[in-house]
Parts: sequence; structure tokens; C-alpha cells
Amino acid sequence: MRLYNTFCFFVSLCAVFLLMVGCTAEDAEEGEQQGMLTITTAVENFDGETVTRTNFTGNAFEDGDKIKLKIICPFSAHTEFGETTYGNSFDAFWLLKWDANKWSTLTAKDGFDINGDYSPSGSPDIYARYEAQQTPYVYTAQTWSEEQIFIAGKGTRVEQYSNVFHADQTKAADYKACDLMWAQTIQQTGSYNVHLSFKHVMAALLITVDAKANLNISDNAVLTLEGMPDIDQREVIVGDYYAAKSKVNSSAYGYMNKHNCTVADNGKVIGVAVVDDSQAKAYAKSLDNVDQTATYTAYNAGSKTYRLIVPPCTLNGKATFWLRDGEKRYSMQLPLNEFKGGKLYQITMKIQ
Repeated sequence: MRLYNTFCFFVSLCAVFLLMVGCTAEDAEEGEQQGMLTITTAVENFDGETVTRTNFTGNAFEDGDKIKLKIICPFSAHTEFGETTYGNSFDAFWLLKWDANKWSTLTAKDGFDINGDYSPSGSPDIYARYEAQQTPYVYTAQTWSEEQIFIAGKGTRVEQYSNVFHADQTKAADYKACDLMWAQTIQQTGSYNVHLSFKHVMAALLITVDAKANLNISDNAVLTLEGMPDIDQREVIVGDYYAAKSKVNSSAYGYMNKHNCTVADNGKVIGVAVVDDSQAKAYAKSLDNVDQTATYTAYNAGSKTYRLIVPPCTLNGKATFWLRDGEKRYSMQLPLNEFKGGKLYQITMKIQ
């Protein structure tokens, strides 16, 4: 019996070794190999646009773009490999940045206090985790732009890697930060090869100013949109049906409470984050319950065209465009009041 067990153990080790060697050889051919796990990504276009807008070239991620990855095994009672970062990041997020055409872990030089020790630290290395457990794995990822740290309740330290909306999108960086992207992949078992197909969950406006030649609209004209949801500097929340099964949550202010949703809302914007100390938790506030009194400022894309990211919502009234060019003022009512996530709306602003 001992010889039999020893033989089985030896065969199992050989099988694992051959599997790992095979994976390494295959992934190396793709030029994507990083340790025991390969992560590949793609970006879906906005509906209504022929190229993606993750950058202003229009086709890819840019160096420095960041994603956070949450791994959940919803049908396992145990905490499986990948579901936890062993306390080295809040809510067990794996944090990655786009660097030289691949996803790399963050380092202390990136300037984020990831492990909560009040000094810059690197992110846990997901590529060092070998995920081969025979249970379904759900990989959920989204872009993020800011690290937010605050003290909630009775001294509870909360750290978030948040996507923050900017009402003023004059700067390219703020426009891109508003273009929140989300991806979810379900594997039947833990995998060494994970592909994430990102989709845009916010809506986008492409505005072209169509003015008579004698008006002489300059290239420095500023375009604003009044009467929009007041969500400036707030974290936009995307629903994750599997969040309720998250085993590692730093506190009631974290991922499970904010992102939990129904199947119908999985992968959709469900609101903005609210930190409620009276209930000692955070939750998502529906955009239907947000005041529509804000003014958004568009990104000037040149040639009298402007771009603006807006949340998916239904307006109670009509929003209004204002074009300001020195002392000149022009306005036009927005010809629609509903915006759907992932859709680009092309609008012509006619000036008489």
C-alpha cells in the first residue's frame, strides 16, 4: 500500500510538472507568459463607433491604465487560490497596470498605499498564484483611476481603488477616467489562461458644431451641458451578481455591499457609492435618485468636435448645450433624454 501511494504521488507530481511545462511553452509562443497565469484582454467598441476610445488614438489601452481584478468562486464553501490576497490589498483586489503591451503588477514607485501601511507599496502578484481548483471561477475586472482612503464609523480605515466621475472633462485624463470599462469571465475551473473582454458601461456623446462660416467659431470654444446628474467626484458602481458570494471583504464599506445586484443588472452601472456611517456601511445609490442640476464640460477633440462621457440614465427634463467662445454664447437643447451604457450618440449642434 505504501509503494502504491508513493507511486501515485510521483505520477501526480510528474503530471503537474508536465502540465506546467506545457503551459509555459504554449504561452511563451504567444509572448504573454508571466509566471503561472496569462491574462489577455480585448476592448469592445462603443455601439455607434467603429473604433474603441480607451485612448485618443482609438484602438488600445495606454501605458499607465489600471484595472482591478476580483476573483470569486461562488460554488465553493472554501476560500480558493486567487480569492484572497492574504491581507495585502483591500477587498482582495489584484491590481494591474498596462505596461509595454502587457498587464503588470503595481510597484511602490506607482505611489499607492495598497496594503494599508501608510506608505507606497506594490500590489500582490497574481502571476505567482497557480489556480487549478476544480470549481467554477468568476473573474471580474474594471478600470479604476484613484485610490481613496478614509476613516469611517468608529475608526474603521477604508481603502478603495475607485473609478471617479469628473463633470469637467476638459483634460484628456479626466475624460478617459470617466470612460469606465468592465469585464467578466467565467471559467469552469481555475485557469492558467484568462481572457477578459472589456465593454464600455458609460454612454458617450460626440458633438459636432455646425456653424455658419461668418460666425467664426474658434478652436478654443468651450462646450458645456447643463441639467445632468450631479455625480462629480463620486465613485461609479457597476453591478456584479456574484458579489454576494465574495468571501474576502475588508469591511461593510467594501465590494460586497456596493456591487451586489440582480442578474439583470450584472455588468451595468447601478449607481454611485454612498458612505453611510449611520448604518456603518456603503451602498450604491441609484442614478434615478440623484439631482439633475450638474454642468458637464466636454473634451475639445479639435476641428469643432467635442467628446463627453455621461452616465446611463433618463433625464427628467431637457439638458442644454452652451458653447462659449470669448464673449459669444450659443445654446441648443439636447435632442434626447435617455442614455444607454456602451452607446455612442452623435449629435450635431447647429448654430444660426
